[in-house]
Amino acid sequence: MINIKTILITIGLIISFGLTAQKRSDQLKLQEKKLITKIANTKLLIKQTKNSEKLTLTDIGIINNQIHYREKLISNYNFQLRKLDENIHEINRQIISLENTIGVLKEEYQKMLMYAFKNRNPNYKYLYIISSSSFSEAFHRMKYIQHYADYRKKQIERILKNQVDLSIEKELLSAEIEKKSLLVETKKSEKENYLNDKITQEVALKKLKENEDLLVKQLNEQSKKRKKISSAIRKAIEEEVRSSIKESKTASFSLTPEGMELSKSFNSNKGRLCWPVERGEISSKYGKHRHHLVNTATVENNGIDIVTTKNANVRAIFGGKVTSVLIIPGAGKVIMVSHGEYRTVYANLQEVFVKKGELLSAKQNIGKLLINEEGVSESHLEIWKIASTGMSTVNPSLWLSK
Repeated sequence: MINIKTILITIGLIISFGLTAQKRSDQLKLQEKKLITKIANTKLLIKQTKNSEKLTLTDIGIINNQIHYREKLISNYNFQLRKLDENIHEINRQIISLENTIGVLKEEYQKMLMYAFKNRNPNYKYLYIISSSSFSEAFHRMKYIQHYADYRKKQIERILKNQVDLSIEKELLSAEIEKKSLLVETKKSEKENYLNDKITQEVALKKLKENEDLLVKQLNEQSKKRKKISSAIRKAIEEEVRSSIKESKTASFSLTPEGMELSKSFNSNKGRLCWPVERGEISSKYGKHRHHLVNTATVENNGIDIVTTKNANVRAIFGGKVTSVLIIPGAGKVIMVSHGEYRTVYANLQEVFVKKGELLSAKQNIGKLLINEEGVSESHLEIWKIASTGMSTVNPSLWLSK
């Protein structure tokens, strides 16, 4: 006897597998869309940096990122092609099954027609009923004839339904084959772009080795600028803390209930904060580390640098209050925004759209970036955390949305 529970579990597993497969397919399409957007951004940045004849680490960094995105996109296409092959295989299996079912149904129906032809006497049904030996037998024979007629009708309906299903499956198969064909061409084109980028990368790395001393000098200049920013920000925060202690008449830094709520909200959005620019690539990561291209240089960064299009606007990554607007030689104008115990710092600005004491909302434009020697702009973002024991920086990359 068939176990109902087993059947229900099997059906549940089939549905679950189908939903999981669809979810995976949707995820691949979403990833593809994001990667195409990232590649479009890097292409735009490369186009803008071409105006500069001087090779910079920013140029190489953008090219490296673009190659990385292309590798991921090609991998994405490989996954999608495998998924399409699976779909095509499954649809072919369904087509074969439907064709076999239609064949069996037609064979059965043909036998029924042959039987009807052999018993085509118009009075056959009536003779069959009235020849019964009892009323009960006559009733059962009449019901049999009715059921037989219904069965023939249902058999035709089953054949037609299966033929419609077969037609649908063939259309699906045609669509999937077309999708695969287009994707194969798209992957081929992307592979060519990838190989061209690799050639560009090799040329750039060769130039890098030839100009390593110049690049080390660039890194040292960037390091000096970052130290100026961090020193100025530390002083500004220390001044804030002193003023806060003086106003609250407490022994150490403490938050108001409103400030505590804002801190909690900021902290709960870790990994989901918006970027300080609409589009861009991280050109220098957080912390102290050996440079990934110039092995002889060590980079120390209290924040992150994001290369973006020239004259791009900078926006607040979260709602807060402007506590300082500074001018730092070599780093342009700098804005510091309070989020309770946290401070976000935005540097390399040529224009400032806000003033001290102004309340901001997330994604609100607060300034415009300077243009660097490569013809692009670079946003510098830092996140500081203030506690009663002191202050420290945190890695902005962990706080921004992926």
